[in-house]
Amino acid sequence: METMMTSEISLSHAEYKKIARLVYDRFGIHLGDKKESLVSNRLRKVVQAGGFSSFEKYYNHLVNDRSGKALDVLINKISTNLTFFGREAEHFSYLMETVIPGLLSTDTFRREKKLRIWCAGCSTGEEAYTLSIAAREGLARAHVEMDYGILATDISGRALSVAEKALYKAENVEKTNTAWIRKYYSKEGADHYRVKDEIREKVLFRRLNLMRPDFPFKNKFHVIFCRNVMIYFDQKTRKQLTVKFHKHLADGGFLFIGHSESLGRDNAYFEYMKPAVYKRSAV
Repeated sequence: METMMTSEISLSHAEYKKIARLVYDRFGIHLGDKKESLVSNRLRKVVQAGGFSSFEKYYNHLVNDRSGKALDVLINKISTNLTFFGREAEHFSYLMETVIPGLLSTDTFRREKKLRIWCAGCSTGEEAYTLSIAAREGLARAHVEMDYGILATDISGRALSVAEKALYKAENVEKTNTAWIRKYYSKEGADHYRVKDEIREKVLFRRLNLMRPDFPFKNKFHVIFCRNVMIYFDQKTRKQLTVKFHKHLADGGFLFIGHSESLGRDNAYFEYMKPAVYKRSAV
């Protein structure tokens, strides 16, 4: 009898508003008024599996669960981990051909002896590993022996678990540079590739909520990639995050965002360089 009841659970508009507000407050994601059906479909099985008779009772559980596990499940269901190798590939070319040579031309950067890149919202790791390859290639093209590191963060524990395995379907990997596939990936079985250790060891995956008031970083980054993340935030949250990115970028550092995103050309914290690429301003 209980199974029949839970299968008919529906999400009321009032319940949706509560869950949407919780998602916004905890994760900064602005669901708006058009995602009610999506939220209902993604969470209904969670509600049923948890034995809750309504979304209202599930919401109360989310609010009162001090372990944080319920919120982990929520964000894993709500967030969209759409990514693939080679996405917006011109950014990686710009990094190798313009950003890295430009940084190397400054005495300040050369004295630091390490290129630090933050991949914020790394999802399942494709972008982070591509950044590792691009950094390696860019430094090699400049004939400079310099260490580099990629910090890759995401709110989704499930996505990070996939990323750390560094194992991807061939159809995903084969969207990237063919020469890079030969150099930096090992074929596993008939339809998978694994990222080689020399690339993997330069990437550190960590869980991080971009909505926390401050970030636990000791050193500033020379490059930040935060692509197709801010589209889920409202204007207020985007502005707050932009200020934090500025704080954690070194002088002359670069911020890459998604092509569907914009900081605006009159942004006081960043100078527009080209579509979806900005340079830190000295505010």
